[in-house]
Amino acid sequence: MKLNRQKFIRGMALGTGAVTMSPLLEQMEAHAAGRSDGFPRRFVFVVKSSGLTPNGIRPEGIEIGNGDSLLDLNLKDHKLHRSMASLEPFKNEMMILEGLSGCNFQGNHSSYYGAMSCHHSPEKPVSATIDCLLGKLNPAPFRNYGFSPNGHSIGNNYGPTVQDTAVFPRISAYGQNKPMPYQASAEKAYRQLFGSALSLETGGKKEFALQANLLDFLKDDANRLAKRISSEEREKLDHYLAAFESVRGRNDQLVAMREKIVNNAPELTTQYASTVFTDRVSVFFDLASAALITGLTNTISIRADWLSVKYATFGFNNTSVHDIGHQKTTDNGMNREQAREVIRKFQIDQIAKLAAKLKAVPEGDGTMLDNTMIIYFSDTGEAHHSQRKEWPFVIVGGSKHKLKTAGRYLRYPQYGKRGHKTIGNWYNTILQANGGPVMDYFGQTDAKLKDLDLRGPLSELAI
Repeated sequence: MKLNRQKFIRGMALGTGAVTMSPLLEQMEAHAAGRSDGFPRRFVFVVKSSGLTPNGIRPEGIEIGNGDSLLDLNLKDHKLHRSMASLEPFKNEMMILEGLSGCNFQGNHSSYYGAMSCHHSPEKPVSATIDCLLGKLNPAPFRNYGFSPNGHSIGNNYGPTVQDTAVFPRISAYGQNKPMPYQASAEKAYRQLFGSALSLETGGKKEFALQANLLDFLKDDANRLAKRISSEEREKLDHYLAAFESVRGRNDQLVAMREKIVNNAPELTTQYASTVFTDRVSVFFDLASAALITGLTNTISIRADWLSVKYATFGFNNTSVHDIGHQKTTDNGMNREQAREVIRKFQIDQIAKLAAKLKAVPEGDGTMLDNTMIIYFSDTGEAHHSQRKEWPFVIVGGSKHKLKTAGRYLRYPQYGKRGHKTIGNWYNTILQANGGPVMDYFGQTDAKLKDLDLRGPLSELAI
């Protein structure tokens, strides 16, 4: 980054809300000075449905025995499972994490918000989720951004799902009763993320400028109104104005980043309008990499699939993920395990492509992948109908996240055994390593594990 450009951005920030921009500016100053410690810590959460089978991610030759003890092995000594083959180039930059539990977070086929909040909240969020907490710690124009193939419309926890607008897949939340929206339309996501800098018919520079003028008009109107209302109403209006300032602050950042957006935005191809499910998911990952590289966001959540999805690309024209979870043979003759492996491989291949793109971008004395942690897991533990006593994770990248994740297979003792840990411990680990609050527990504790010490982060990962 050129220094004159950095000064330009600073000038814009001081003129339009330095408070909003200051954390981002500090990171950019560090970048300009070549300091690796100033780069943002980035996260990509990839959440699949119907469970993540441990046998489908465990490297060859690893025997877990009776599961009574901690296993801490070097991945370089083991060949990755065939469904993980695309991650072989990243073997020294990844970790496979097994043996964690999350029994408190129940729901029908999914733990919903519980999978990332560690609270029992299948319908409405009762607490912020780990992705949203990390997004707050790592500011960017878009604090968090989510992609989902479908989800519920606003105010609709049940009923039909939609796939052409902002949706709520009941996964992420900013706080109690504050669900985070995801974008189900690749085209709309493209325009929302990159439209401010690009000449598009809709969501482009002209529309962006019009939106900015509208924001100015509405703010002036609200300020005039403030002089004529009661103190109680004024409090409400202050929240209203704060929301405007947030949007305007983001828009100012986007203007300052126009050059970088133009240089790194993906090409808007016909694939963005494709109704083929695998095309849509592939595009989500393309958008994710571009959004990270341009600095539009530092925290992305991707809903990799849903129970109703039928992977027609693989010949599952009449068999859904839900059907496969219930051991139904696919319409092209695959049994459950074969079908689950095909799906899992597709998702992992997308992660590998994302990791490769980030590794190709130099950053400080390393690459963007060093500062980006990609976390792959299921919303419901290890199986379609999971007891949630096992909740596996695959972690790629993030070597500079102050955690010892590189090249490890780490399995904690099974549920109830001494030394067993929960996904709450894992999220606590990530949060504290990235500047979050020091706390004993993340989320709800498991009453059945009252005899175990489940406080704090995972000590095995601490640097």
